[in-house]
Amino acid sequence: MIRNVFLALCVAFGPGAQARIDDGSLLAQGDAYDARLDTAHALESYLQAEKLGRRDADLLYRIARQYALSMNDTGSKDEQRQRGEKALEYAQRAVAADPRHAKAQLSVAICYGRLLPFGDARTKVQYSRLIKEYAETALRLDPTDSYAYHVLGAWNYELAKLNPLMRSAARLIYGAMPAASNEAAVRYLREAVARAPERVSHHVELGRAYAAIGEAAPARAELQAALGLPNREKDDPESRRRAIETLRELED
Repeated sequence: MIRNVFLALCVAFGPGAQARIDDGSLLAQGDAYDARLDTAHALESYLQAEKLGRRDADLLYRIARQYALSMNDTGSKDEQRQRGEKALEYAQRAVAADPRHAKAQLSVAICYGRLLPFGDARTKVQYSRLIKEYAETALRLDPTDSYAYHVLGAWNYELAKLNPLMRSAARLIYGAMPAASNEAAVRYLREAVARAPERVSHHVELGRAYAAIGEAAPARAELQAALGLPNREKDDPESRRRAIETLRELED
């Protein structure tokens, strides 16, 4: 009888069963750390799940997200770039694992966006094209994702203010400047706010887009709304800094 119990335990808690249990629990553990903005421990949990053999898009895009967010945790530009490139690698692997995974597609767009500051003019324009392509794909796959609207709104805002050097690079790569405007930025970002009004960054970027088209009153309203919300995401402190900066500019 004891031998039978022992054999039953081996079957129930053998290597395969343990891997399955740990795989799911590590993903849940990583999500819990992510919700607490504990990037280091979230990344550690997800990487452990990968070591157990998990290779699906659900895990890979989460690893990409944590590497991208960890760029905020170092002041070294070289380290930031390396982490951004690692994030992009995992995001691309997530898309390869499942091209119809909306968050995987969006994660590639976000990673290219985070790497923009590290490229020359031509690279920035190349990345901007990829940001748009991946974000539009993500939005087609999941029209409810507020952050897909956010990325496309930010893309329009940034492209609309390109300097002459960047515009020349854009013409070389695109053949002609792609359609982009602050008015389009406002439309996308209003949709982002409507779908997720609790996100600080949505209000901030909408406020900045309103300011860019000379709509001072709604710009102030969005920026102040952002400052009245609690921090929920890793990028919120930087978003708040931009909100305060834009409010000061509106007062000048």
